[in-house]
Amino acid sequence: MPEEKRYCRLCDIVADIPQDVGEYAQKLYDLLPPGERAGEEMIRSRLDVCAACSKLSIDTCLACGCYVLIRTSAKSSRCPKKRW
Repeated sequence: MPEEKRYCRLCDIVADIPQDVGEYAQKLYDLLPPGERAGEEMIRSRLDVCAACSKLSIDTCLACGCYVLIRTSAKSSRCPKKRW
């Protein structure tokens, strides 16, 4: 299977993540205490780095298996490749 078509099926089964990851990410973001939220500018900056990374595939980081939109939302989150 080509790398750009890979995604984590286990996450879909275990977490029952909907097809719209953005909606799910927003719900999780809203659950974070305000002081732990990354903020729009930080999230956009992180997503720009992820977009240029060879490990990004269908909104999923192939280095760790996370959905990048979710990982970038918490201020304390770190890139597994130490790019942000």
